[in-house]
Amino acid sequence: MIDKDSKPKDTILYLSAQLLATLKKHGQVKLALIEELYEEIDEKQPLFKYNLALNFLFLINKVKIEGGDLVYVPK
Repeated sequence: MIDKDSKPKDTILYLSAQLLATLKKHGQVKLALIEELYEEIDEKQPLFKYNLALNFLFLINKVKIEGGDLVYVPK
């Protein structure tokens, strides 16, 4: 998951942390507006990295989808 040759800000783990922090702040985000959330964090990152980061957050049960919204899951 962490490539030793890359910059930390370019890793999926870092982007996952940034996504999680931003989702905590917003509480929930419409899935139709997810790309705007990505741009709020760092518009220079490719979308596939954000999708991988989001998949990681689903796997560790930190986000879920409810009624067309991406929702932060507090634990």
